Amino acid sequence: MAMILVVDDYSTSQRLLGFILRQNDHTVVTAINGLDALEQLAERSIDLVITDLNMPEMDGMTLLQELRANPQFQTLPVIILTGSAYAHDNTRAKAAGATLFLTKPVESEELIAMVARLLGQPEDVPAAPFESVEAGEPNSVLDSQMRIGEPYLATRIWSSSSRE
Repeated sequence: MAMILVVDDYSTSQRLLGFILRQNDHTVVTAINGLDALEQLAERSIDLVITDLNMPEMDGMTLLQELRANPQFQTLPVIILTGSAYAHDNTRAKAAGATLFLTKPVESEELIAMVARLLGQPEDVPAAPFESVEAGEPNSVLDSQMRIGEPYLATRIWSSSSRE
């Protein structure tokens, strides 16, 4: 399917995102910060980036700004997936050109549905509308382990399709 770059300095998040994405037939490459991500992007063709905001050396916001300043990456879908729900982070990411801003925790099914939408692929998992996501209970032991962050809740701040 797609080559996805996961940028996060927290190895548990990298492993969990990688597992979820690989279960859906994506190839995953990881980076520990924005500088490492830029090196990965120079070495291979990436279809989508999922990045945290707070990382050492080069944070996700700076990475996003670097990508949007480079004509090669101006249309590359970039999902900000962060534990930060501060309004200023949301505003800055939107202004910098993020495709989607999600706050942790996020359900694995919702993340996969958003990835499929951004890649223009058919969605095997029904997705909630872009405007809101309802809290849910895990429906199996496997689902309860397939979440990024605690508790089991997805929050959508905005997506590029809802920008004015």
